Amino acid sequence: MKHLDRPFLVAITGGIASGKSVVSKWFEEQSFSVFYADKIGHELFEDKYYLNKIEDIFGKEIIINGSVDRIKLGEIIFNAADKRKQLNELLHPEIRKRMQQIIDTSTNEILVFEIPLLFENGLQNAFDLTINISTRNEIRIKRIMKKNKITEDAAQKRINSQMSEIDKQNLVDMNISNESNIKELYLRLHKLLPLIKKIKKKDIKKITEI
Repeated sequence: MKHLDRPFLVAITGGIASGKSVVSKWFEEQSFSVFYADKIGHELFEDKYYLNKIEDIFGKEIIINGSVDRIKLGEIIFNAADKRKQLNELLHPEIRKRMQQIIDTSTNEILVFEIPLLFENGLQNAFDLTINISTRNEIRIKRIMKKNKITEDAAQKRINSQMSEIDKQNLVDMNISNESNIKELYLRLHKLLPLIKKIKKKDIKKITEI
């Protein structure tokens, strides 16, 4: 049983189309409290302050009926590193703040966060356990093409916009392969549960301090 001075903090990450959200949903089904950095970011799209700032960066055409056109936004940021950087610099400080509020007010023994850009933003030192979901490039490309109805080149650009799989595997505490079927993935995750309960807390930093 974990100490109650603060929750044991687990971060799930992985490249685009690696299956990290499938893993996060599985943790939810096991009655863990799971929070999604991207969902927190999308909540900011409903805030007038951030809507205005996003319009300043991307132009009026990015706002449709008072909401951010997320499909158009995705097309831009995956093809323009400078715009992607501007968006991240706008949203990430507030996302970190809200994540830290969740941690500070939680009475749960374990909290799980899905953070796609965990290592890109240097947040790994705020968690007791980091888990990377790993999938071969060709599998990810097929998944992206099918989901977003885009070309192979466009799918590869999205993958290239993120840290390489090898770099993530070298930085992560634990790597889980997701290259076969959902049943195999779930079997790996079930084996992980007893290990999580045995892992001791690290001397970590607050997310807002990183």
